[in-house]
Amino acid sequence: MILIMQGSTLVPMVVVWLRRRHFSAPVRLLSWYVYLSLLASAAGHLYPAYLPNNYWGIIGFNTAKIALFGALYYSVLKTGPLRRLVRTTTVIALAGCAIACLYDIRLGMTVSRVVQCAVLAAFAVAYLEQTMSRSMGPLCTHDPLWLTSVGQLLYSAGTVTAFSFDILTVGYTNQVVVQYLFIVGAGVLFNAFLTLAFLRARRVAPSGVAPLTQSTNPFAVAPVEYLAR
Repeated sequence: MILIMQGSTLVPMVVVWLRRRHFSAPVRLLSWYVYLSLLASAAGHLYPAYLPNNYWGIIGFNTAKIALFGALYYSVLKTGPLRRLVRTTTVIALAGCAIACLYDIRLGMTVSRVVQCAVLAAFAVAYLEQTMSRSMGPLCTHDPLWLTSVGQLLYSAGTVTAFSFDILTVGYTNQVVVQYLFIVGAGVLFNAFLTLAFLRARRVAPSGVAPLTQSTNPFAVAPVEYLAR
């Protein structure tokens, strides 16, 4: 199941390679996530062949994602106080993960997972609220950062639900299976939203979204072209 989730990362990666010339500065920053995922997947294969556990790989992925998405939301949020709050929260989150790791590596792994889900969900909500308050601009479904934020909220919800099984279903026979189903489902869903975000990215944000004048039938055009419109 984990291989399915890791394999789903290849789809947005291919889209990044094909469409990177269309990306605005924030989306180019976001595109580094696919390489982070690839690096984390490669590092995961070092365990158990070369490493006693994969704790550091998980911690590295979570903290790097916090730093990357913190920089991303700092660049796209408009108000000064909110930007400063994102910057401060990112620094505190990374410092908290580091302190937890110094105290106990297993605790550090758990803290990095929880902090990543909580902090990035908060950043996503802040961006979604910003998009709701604007009076003009592209449809939300054509905003790459809006799509990414929705995907992040779903990913955080799925991940937190998965690890809540450790507490709520002690002794349950299929606990691990159900847990991994939530983890894999959340990861694949996030990669699907990320792929759509890259497909609909534009170098300059349009002032409005033109209707599909030729046809409203999605099968009248190539599927990738339709998704990108």
